[in-house]
Amino acid sequence: MAPAGITVRLLKDGDISTPRECVRPHLDQDYSKLHQQCLHQGKLFEDPTFPAEPQSLGYNELGPWSSNTRSIQWRRPQEICPLPRFVCDDMKWTDVCQGELGNCWFLAAAASLTLYPALMAQVVPPGQSFTAEYAGIFHFKFWQFGEWVDVVVDDRLPTRGGELCFVSSVQKAEFWAALMEKAYAKLNGSYEALSGGWINEAFVDFTGGLDESIDLQLPLPNLFPLIQRAVEKRSLMGISINIANQYESETTTPEGLVKGHAYSVIGVYELEQNDRKVQLLRLRNPWGKVEWNGRWSDKKEQKKQGFCSGGSQYQSTRPTRAKARLCMCCSSPVWSLLDPALLAKLHVQQEDGEFWMQMEDFMRHFNMLEICNLTPDSMCDQNAQLWSANSFQGRWVRGHNAGGCRNYTSTFWTNPQYMVTLREDEAGVCTLLVSLMQKDVRRGRARGRDFLVIGFEIYKVPEKFDQMTQVSQRMNLIPGLTPACLSPFVAKRDVTERFQLPPGRYLIIPSTFKPHEEAAFSLRVFTEKQHTLTEIDYDIMADGCVFQESTLPGSLEEFSAHFKRLSGQDQEISAEELQRILQQTTAKQSQLRSDGFSLVTCEQFLSLVDSDGKRTLDLNEFKQLWSKVKAWEHIFRRYDKDRSGTMDVQELRLALEVAGFHLNNQLVARLCQRFGDDLMQVDFDSFLSCLAQLTHVFGKCRRLDQNKDGVVSFTEQQWLQMADFQ
Repeated sequence: MAPAGITVRLLKDGDISTPRECVRPHLDQDYSKLHQQCLHQGKLFEDPTFPAEPQSLGYNELGPWSSNTRSIQWRRPQEICPLPRFVCDDMKWTDVCQGELGNCWFLAAAASLTLYPALMAQVVPPGQSFTAEYAGIFHFKFWQFGEWVDVVVDDRLPTRGGELCFVSSVQKAEFWAALMEKAYAKLNGSYEALSGGWINEAFVDFTGGLDESIDLQLPLPNLFPLIQRAVEKRSLMGISINIANQYESETTTPEGLVKGHAYSVIGVYELEQNDRKVQLLRLRNPWGKVEWNGRWSDKKEQKKQGFCSGGSQYQSTRPTRAKARLCMCCSSPVWSLLDPALLAKLHVQQEDGEFWMQMEDFMRHFNMLEICNLTPDSMCDQNAQLWSANSFQGRWVRGHNAGGCRNYTSTFWTNPQYMVTLREDEAGVCTLLVSLMQKDVRRGRARGRDFLVIGFEIYKVPEKFDQMTQVSQRMNLIPGLTPACLSPFVAKRDVTERFQLPPGRYLIIPSTFKPHEEAAFSLRVFTEKQHTLTEIDYDIMADGCVFQESTLPGSLEEFSAHFKRLSGQDQEISAEELQRILQQTTAKQSQLRSDGFSLVTCEQFLSLVDSDGKRTLDLNEFKQLWSKVKAWEHIFRRYDKDRSGTMDVQELRLALEVAGFHLNNQLVARLCQRFGDDLMQVDFDSFLSCLAQLTHVFGKCRRLDQNKDGVVSFTEQQWLQMADFQ
């Protein structure tokens, strides 16, 4: 009767989710403790982790040897103006003005945030000032890949000629925006790391929300209702105009719009005019000036580019009397057609960077709309309509699960996989938002790292998927599936797409575009109805064949004679003798690449069959061991498909399965790190050592199975400690 197998059941270590109220101190800097320490010592805080030195500015254009940084001086607010204030009156979207840094995406998001006091209070904790208990220390909170972090900064700010170099406020004595920018720069490694980006990146970091990008040049008939719904959900929105090259960046069009610049969408309104509906969007330029001069503009001055306030171009260099009246009116003439009460509600005549645009003009002039949908992580008011959300934190590891996109059929199936179950809503379809985010890239820019090209594909899962519990079965299934939908693959931090899908179960496979590219990632799924999201993994178990002696070719007499020649006079084989036998045997076979069997490995082999504890092998023990070694050698030859003498992770997983071992993703990753080389390739002696280790571990599990039901249970930490895979 064949021996029974053993299954390891992992127990949850407890609820590991982070409550929304829990905020992790960034770099272990506790604001309250540092603040009290400075007050007690009577000194102003100086941050050692983000010092007032050149390396905090940047690494290239703002690097220590750059001419752009030579005249920069770090000054505290009281050295810039006589009576600095953290906030003058209330925070307003007009407070934030861009400086020398190309981070309009960050500033536009910060300006939008001021419209939502509850969100703003989450990012900018209240009660900070330059008067009561001032100690030169401030703190700000940002969402980072599934958790909130509290970032501490001192108030030494980069200045040039006594003026702030980067973000500032319209009110010169106000410093919340400059300090918030410094905290965000610290979180990302430097000020220069903030140069260039997408407004949604900051939206997500300010709220924990889900970003969504919409190409305005593609037909989208329901765009205005979508924006209206986003406003109802308290979503944050930004827009931009694409540039063809770097020379177009932040150039102004004749219509008063800035290319390559991030604007905020801060309001929406629909009115009736001449028996038709007019859809308006309220926008803001974070510069605090330079506005749209077409229909619904609030510009007072006469236009100089040959446009009247209504946006219609005229040919004459000297306008007629009527046209002159149009151009010299207080603003776009369409305002005069409104009811006075509505005019007073909507129309603001001032150069504050804020303006209205009609939907048709909006779609004609702008290229990209970015929406940040709020989630429970956003800590917004309870009246907002939130999404149901789930997330997983993962990592693509070269040689393990960095399989690349579907173009790479031999490795694509190794990518992380997640199952989402969608429930039907009133319309019979489900709205699904999927967001894939790569982590910590801005911090790596100083080391030459930048955003990888990432994306994801979604497949409708066949009914037979649940019965496919083996690696080989899923490997053969996935290449034959047709995507139900997919995202573009782009070099951005966040890739988010919205889909309308029938109810059912879907497999989400996130990946880099090319295989073997490493990065940590966060996958989040949002639906309007409740859903379930689980990571696809495998059970941990060993088949009965693992504990069964294999059959050796030839007769027992032949093997006994061979053993006598190998063992010498004492008729026993020590670890040293086993090492010599294995090295000599492997050296004769070119396909079995080996670094030489270490003595530790050979002692590990002995422990598998050494029943009497003598640390040597007699005939029967050597026969048991050698039968395993030859069986494992056969498996190695069979699954070393390219005959390289080594196994990659795809070959290893299949080989382990045939050898009787079924392992979850985490354990396979640890095995690759422990037994693989720098490229995660496993040679023959490492393969044997890996199987010997697994045999030993599962043998121990069998002995712990007290009720003999074939199942043992551990917490994840207990399992890793017991298996020695930490």
